[in-house]
Amino acid sequence: MGNDYPVVLVHGLLGWGREELGQFPYWGTGRSVPSPLQRREASVGPLSSYHDRACELAWQLHGGTVDYGQDHSDDAGHDRYGRTYDKPLVDDWSSSSPIHLVGHSMGAPTSWLLQQLLEEDYFGWGSSAGWITSVTSISGVLNGSTATYFFGVDEQTGLLDQDSAAGWLGQALEVSIRATGGIFESSYDFDLDHWGLKQAPGEELAGFIERVGASQLLLGYDNAAHSLSIQGTEKLTQYAHTFPNSYYLSYITEQTFAGYFTGHHYPEPLMNPILIPSALWMGHKQFDVEFYEGFNSSDWWHNDGAVSTYSQQSPRIGGHHPVGGSMEATPLEPGRWYYETLASTDHLDIAMKPQIGKVGEQKRFYTTLFQQLADLPA
Repeated sequence: MGNDYPVVLVHGLLGWGREELGQFPYWGTGRSVPSPLQRREASVGPLSSYHDRACELAWQLHGGTVDYGQDHSDDAGHDRYGRTYDKPLVDDWSSSSPIHLVGHSMGAPTSWLLQQLLEEDYFGWGSSAGWITSVTSISGVLNGSTATYFFGVDEQTGLLDQDSAAGWLGQALEVSIRATGGIFESSYDFDLDHWGLKQAPGEELAGFIERVGASQLLLGYDNAAHSLSIQGTEKLTQYAHTFPNSYYLSYITEQTFAGYFTGHHYPEPLMNPILIPSALWMGHKQFDVEFYEGFNSSDWWHNDGAVSTYSQQSPRIGGHHPVGGSMEATPLEPGRWYYETLASTDHLDIAMKPQIGKVGEQKRFYTTLFQQLADLPA
């Protein structure tokens, strides 16, 4: 039977939209492969929290001025209103004309949170969860990432402090700059207007980053660093629902192997070199903190260089989120999370620029994914 609903692609941490870094597409070959469905690329705050990104995504899709909510904005300490989108990314968006959301990395929980906000009619449009017919997670941070602690987030609180904020930002930016071959430095939008942070004409990136690192953005709960921690994402898994009439697909990436004697995980030879330090640290880190009931450090060792495979499967550290099983073995039903593992694929192979030999796999993945979404019942 199938459907003809549009697909909206939502980038992850320090990602970018279609109009930025145009010669270096965030979605790699996924931008150009044939698709039976219309595609759109969203652009949301690369350093912002799940909440702020979900609000920006909502208003970008719908059109209008971003409203983060008065209570939230007062608590966070930023302006209530953000940018204005004169032209909706999707026409006539509603429960009778829903969309598919596809999120990479931080884009996955961002998309899922948007569905919860729509169900609550957070934006006053008369919306519901039915405005989104499916959520697809690719390398998704569905339960947080232990890499956040490698980059300086406090294990006890899930927060950055004044001393660690600049370091976290610098290391995260270094990964993005190296991944894009330096293009990142010449043309990028941090979408931080509501924080009063905007790169001035002629201001060098280094100077702007210094201002961001010294601001209140990275302190407290309303930023990407906290959202991506296990503590931050547990709040999301407790709050957001898995809705009975929507489809949930999760594609797990992994590129580490277990050592014979220790069980620790080590990067496979073809992992992108910029991910190796975090992959090694994540692969053996023994935490003293019990982040949630039943937490076991070794569950989180297998990873793709940025996110543990344990985190990517489905929301599992809070709330009730039914799991349907492997996509390869089970017919898909709404209201359940299904998963499939993309073997020997790191966090950047599936988006941006894949390693040598992975270009064809990336192209086949998106071709298959778009057809899979089109085949879901209307």
